[in-house]
Amino acid sequence: MSFTLTAGALSITAPTLSVALGSEVSSTTATSISGTIGVVTVTDQRGGVTTWTTSAIATAFTPLSGPADPASNVSYAAGTITDSSTVEATGVAANDLTGVSTVVTGASTGISTASWNPTITVTVPANFAPGVYTATITQSVA
Repeated sequence: MSFTLTAGALSITAPTLSVALGSEVSSTTATSISGTIGVVTVTDQRGGVTTWTTSAIATAFTPLSGPADPASNVSYAAGTITDSSTVEATGVAANDLTGVSTVVTGASTGISTASWNPTITVTVPANFAPGVYTATITQSVA
């Protein structure tokens, strides 16, 4: 008698719903606004000794009219990472999400998971018009 276990996949689950970071009063000086966006989980079912990198990229925060707040003003901090005993996951500060930026790396010695609830901080330039600004942050793992 025997059985076979096959290697699984490397995957990420991340929030897909809209998240409000809060509100600020428009100002003649630059301000920042931040908030968490929900739990992100990387699952590595490949087995053996493996590594992975989680990345994030953002669009500009755009209002219905007027100038956008560029993705260069968006930062990502993983915060506390909860990981299984077979992985060492480490947050990497990303202060400009214009391009694909590494935000968490992992080194695994077996089947593993790592989870965190990142904080997004947006620098709001001085004299920006009141309004609702929206953006998309895309997270991936490889």
